[in-house]
Amino acid sequence: MKADELFSGSGEMAARMREKDWATTPLGPVEGWPVSLRTLVRTMLHSRHPMFLWWGPRLIQLYNDAYVPSFGRGKHPSALGMPGRECWPEIWPIIGPQIDDVMREGKASWNEDQLVPIFRNGRIEDVYWTYGYSPAFDDAGRVHGTLVVCTETTARVLGEQALKQSKERLRRVVEASGAGTWELDVRANQMRMDERMALLFGLPEAGAYRLEQVLECVHPDEREALRAAITATLAGRAQGRYVMEHRVVGMPGHLARWVEARGQVTFDAEGRALQFVGTALDISDRKRAEEEVLRARQEFHGFLTQAPLGIAIHSGPHHVYTFANAPFMSMLFSGRPAEDLLHKTVRQALPELEDQGYYEILDGVYQTGRSFHGAKQRASMVQADGTEREMFVNFTYQAKRDPAGNIDGILVLIYEVTDQVNEQREIEQLAENLRAAIVSRDTFLGVASHELNTPLTTLKLQTQMNQRLLENQGLAAFTAARLKKLLDGTLLQVDRMNRLINDMLDVSRISSGKLSMTRVETDVSTLMAAVLERFEPQLEAAGCTLEQDIEAGIVARLDATRIEQVLTNFLINAIKYAPGRPVHAKVERRRHQVRFSLRDEGPGIPAEHHERIFVRFERATSPNEVSGLGLGLYIAKQLIQAHGGSIAVDSEPGHGATFHFELPLD
Repeated sequence: MKADELFSGSGEMAARMREKDWATTPLGPVEGWPVSLRTLVRTMLHSRHPMFLWWGPRLIQLYNDAYVPSFGRGKHPSALGMPGRECWPEIWPIIGPQIDDVMREGKASWNEDQLVPIFRNGRIEDVYWTYGYSPAFDDAGRVHGTLVVCTETTARVLGEQALKQSKERLRRVVEASGAGTWELDVRANQMRMDERMALLFGLPEAGAYRLEQVLECVHPDEREALRAAITATLAGRAQGRYVMEHRVVGMPGHLARWVEARGQVTFDAEGRALQFVGTALDISDRKRAEEEVLRARQEFHGFLTQAPLGIAIHSGPHHVYTFANAPFMSMLFSGRPAEDLLHKTVRQALPELEDQGYYEILDGVYQTGRSFHGAKQRASMVQADGTEREMFVNFTYQAKRDPAGNIDGILVLIYEVTDQVNEQREIEQLAENLRAAIVSRDTFLGVASHELNTPLTTLKLQTQMNQRLLENQGLAAFTAARLKKLLDGTLLQVDRMNRLINDMLDVSRISSGKLSMTRVETDVSTLMAAVLERFEPQLEAAGCTLEQDIEAGIVARLDATRIEQVLTNFLINAIKYAPGRPVHAKVERRRHQVRFSLRDEGPGIPAEHHERIFVRFERATSPNEVSGLGLGLYIAKQLIQAHGGSIAVDSEPGHGATFHFELPLD
């Protein structure tokens, strides 16, 4: 008989047996199986009762569809064709001897509700079985296997155990709780109660009491409600189930006690009440505890509401807002009422937090239970008017747990530190400025020492040479021409030192806010012409031709000395950086301003240096190329801005530079 014929049927195990390569098992190919084995297998496959077969010396396993659920997860389907000892190592000490009895002596066995723990669903489970082991005979009539017919009874056994335990617990609870029992005689309108019930109601002893006599023991505030509840329950409300909490009047000088009464009415076929029985339990301690809990909740809610920092509570994995105090709403929601936020998820309430990392942090805290503390965290928030606001916050996300210890939400504590962050930035900027100032100071001292030393050295050399000349040749060596050259050179170096010292004094006055100016009505056209005329010898000596375009009659209120200082700086720079090249000077009126400009045809200044050259100690070239402190243009800018004007340079490499400034005429 072939496998398809032997394992016929549409069940799972029939299909698995057809697919299995039995030639690789100790049972060998299906065609070689004994008739007895084939008969047992066909019987099993077509039975709706759980059946299991161990066959041969190695107890190779076969089982039917009805047995599969008993495996749970873990052993099935690999158990098919597996030796029994390998499949059931955890219970072999229990079932092994029983199987041996069957295999050796052919002795059948029967067990009811037997506990046989097995490994399934990833753990050892206590499983109860009612099962029988029967010998399975081969074609020669010898015992060659063990047939198991079984039923798992775990649910029933555990249910019976639970019921038994519940009854016992109920008995103990009733005894330990001090609950009293009662029965209301509907026809006689009398209530029979036990000793505990009588004690609760302040009655002298157990026995039968008129209902009105019992109601007199109830606190007046609840008496009529209790009477109405009894009447409604007897009339069939809530299918005759009765639950009521009320106070019982205590002895004089004692507090009233709280009682929880529960009962059930039994009705006849016509709906008439036949029996009304129940219990009464002293719940005074519970009521006091509930009052304490309510008070504590109110205090806690008051703390959350009045706390100076922002507090919110999220519920569930989607972080639904269930509470938010006023500081929280003020910080993140421009002071809107909390009702606008409640019952919304964080993603619904704060969509602008997308891609800012906060959603991911919340999800992580909810999943792991580990708190997160953020310090000076940046957040970009959308205000009520639709504008975005950058803010910095310190915050804590703390997992919130239910009484069972499971995470059910997140407590959010947050306060804004934007001002502190900005102050810190200012401090850091001041520190950076201080470092830059120190570097600039050191640079300035180095340059200033060099620049001041140069004219002093020149004067010293000239003086020493003239001293030796006087010693060797006397006064005759000093002709009028030689004396003029000597005095001109000395004056040149003195003027240079004077400019350096005045520049340093001006920088000091500007830094301390003590730069003073005297503004008077001045003919700026005449002023420009006078400055240019004074510089004609120096321009000529440098090989620079001067072209002038001065609009006449322009008058402005200014400090002539300071403006002359700016123009002097422009001219000295033109001579210094563009010797031998033409210089173009221009003064013109432009609406309500007067514009001064000086253009040279020197090497020009790259655009990236246009702003830098107006900074202290900065120059467009290296100190090794051209002398100077790098203060002239800085001072010029401060002077022009003090006049309410503006100063700038227009230049590009290879096309000279035009320095210009504009002053108001009003």
